[in-house]
Amino acid sequence: MNTLSLSRTSETISQKLAQLKSHRFFSDRLSVLILVLNLSLAVVTIATLVIRVRPSAVPVPVHYSSLVCFDHLGPWWQLYGIGLFSIVVIAINTALAIASFTRSRITSFFLMSGAFVVAIFALIISLAITAVV
Repeated sequence: MNTLSLSRTSETISQKLAQLKSHRFFSDRLSVLILVLNLSLAVVTIATLVIRVRPSAVPVPVHYSSLVCFDHLGPWWQLYGIGLFSIVVIAINTALAIASFTRSRITSFFLMSGAFVVAIFALIISLAITAVV
């Protein structure tokens, strides 16, 4: 019975992926280009953090404010939250863009462009904060 339920789950997942691939969103070149740019920026951000952040016993700066400079110290692994935030925003905005693409193409582009801006800022912040750490 367990094998039967796994095969049904596998078939259901395959059907859902096939439906997703055939969606009009993935036929639009601009949408796919922005999605690829978003994902590549997220990968570069994560790679930057993995390469530059090393485990440390002492607290590291994890928050910067233009008023008081570094105002919050924390564990070294907390810096990975920058990359995680970028991936979460890209995933949510992409899901919303796919859902809204058939109704309003411009809304979809704004959502994807917003995720692009977040990805750029996440990369800039991760480069800046790892230069100090």
